[in-house]
Amino acid sequence: MEKDVMELKYLFYFLIGGLITSGVTYLANQSRGLVAAFLGTLPIITISTFVLIYLNSGQNAVLSYAKGLMIMIFPWMVFILSVIFVTPRLSFLSSLLIGLSLQMVTAFLIFIVSGRISPGQ
Repeated sequence: MEKDVMELKYLFYFLIGGLITSGVTYLANQSRGLVAAFLGTLPIITISTFVLIYLNSGQNAVLSYAKGLMIMIFPWMVFILSVIFVTPRLSFLSSLLIGLSLQMVTAFLIFIVSGRISPGQ
């Protein structure tokens, strides 16, 4: 019974995420980029993640996750800036690949500096 509830929960999260993605894509296709960006940055997924973490693990786990999100803003910004600056020079797909690679490198460096992993691991 509990497994069925868990599976339904994840189906619900999947549907919500799909609705948000579809809404953002629709608005962007209608040349309403700023509105699409606003909808895309609403913390609906983050809020639902906070609630789930809280219900499963408590307040300290939510605070730890929130602090991690703040740190991971920097690699995300590297990704976004890569898309902005590389797309006009190379191509959209190239900018995504380069941006994702730079995001991963930046996150990896953050993990090294924070002592979460060592360079030899």
